[in-house]
Amino acid sequence: MQRSTRGFTLVELVIVVAIVGILAAIAYPSYTNYVRKTHRAEITELMSETAQNLERWYSKYGTYGDYSSTVTFTNPSSNAWYSVILVRTATTYTLTATPIAGTLMATDTCGMFTLDNTGLRSSSGTTATATCWGR
Repeated sequence: MQRSTRGFTLVELVIVVAIVGILAAIAYPSYTNYVRKTHRAEITELMSETAQNLERWYSKYGTYGDYSSTVTFTNPSSNAWYSVILVRTATTYTLTATPIAGTLMATDTCGMFTLDNTGLRSSSGTTATATCWGR
């Protein structure tokens, strides 16, 4: 009697699962780092754009205005990674982006981002500011 074998043995399946697990263990950290870098670029772009709008306002009216002026800052709902605060006086402003607790960015090595009216960019994390701001 001839015996036909079809399918996979348990050993073959275990080997495949182990290989997939090893590949996933290598790929997932790289993927999350890429996602973090993307979110950093998004928030720094948002802050730079807001700074440009404030500078245009200052050039036109000679003041950054108060909180009730027509220059408004909105934190878009699509950005669920950072909480952005704009503090301004007649002659200065500071934008601060703080990672939201419980999100992927909460453990990011760049930490908080700050941009002021002099163009000074900073980050509070352990990674160099130039790296965090993508420069």
